[in-house]
Amino acid sequence: MRNIKLLIEYQGTNYKGWQIQQNLSTIQGAIQEKLKTLTGEEIELTSASRTDAGVHALGQVANFHTESRIQPHSFQMGLNALLPDDIVIKNAEEVLPDFNSRKNAKAKTYRYLILNRPYPSAIYRNFSWHVFQKLDIDAMRKAAGYLIGKKDFTSFRAAECDAPHSIREILFFSIKILTSPIVGTDFKSVPRGTGCDKEGFIELEVKGTAFLRHMVRIMVGTLVAIGKGKIEPNDFQAIIDAKDRRLAGMTAPPHGLFLKEVEY
Repeated sequence: MRNIKLLIEYQGTNYKGWQIQQNLSTIQGAIQEKLKTLTGEEIELTSASRTDAGVHALGQVANFHTESRIQPHSFQMGLNALLPDDIVIKNAEEVLPDFNSRKNAKAKTYRYLILNRPYPSAIYRNFSWHVFQKLDIDAMRKAAGYLIGKKDFTSFRAAECDAPHSIREILFFSIKILTSPIVGTDFKSVPRGTGCDKEGFIELEVKGTAFLRHMVRIMVGTLVAIGKGKIEPNDFQAIIDAKDRRLAGMTAPPHGLFLKEVEY
């Protein structure tokens, strides 16, 4: 039995998330269906992250076991020929039999894109959260610093999260003003403190060892509340310490979120 690892990019707009659901269009379901076409086998994909409906990925990782002798490059080419244009296999490789995309992940990096200007974007409406009120970026950066480290993130955990505990470690958190909103690139940023540029795109990037359900989106929603002046930056630590979801901000919409990278 061989173990094949896939690196996947997708636009989540037209899907009800990663995880397969009966009678619903999902990323996992779409890929498994095409793998069955290629191998004749009932394939089950294991993913590093079970992204929600509307969430995108630049670097999702998944693996599957197969008896097929198809070479990894042929899996990549075959899947890309069969899959819809909004799902792309960026790489395929054979890995050790015990490799597991979820269990072996050491860190994940997510990006969230905000469009901060009075009017929305027809082009980027499925890739960013439009916030028309001007945000205080320096206040958001100050508050984001409280997130770094190993903490109990109960205040940033969805009610339906089934994780056994809420202890997680955030390794990095940055907030940048972008000169280019192009999704999937290494965005360039303008110097700190210059305010939003004429396009108004802001990128939040967070890296952690693992995340609770909706954790990134709740953190983003809370930071936006701080940027609007609804919460003081110095109150952020108290929100973390309270371990009370009701004290944090709203859950940011899914369409601004991207799974950027998974590290092993």
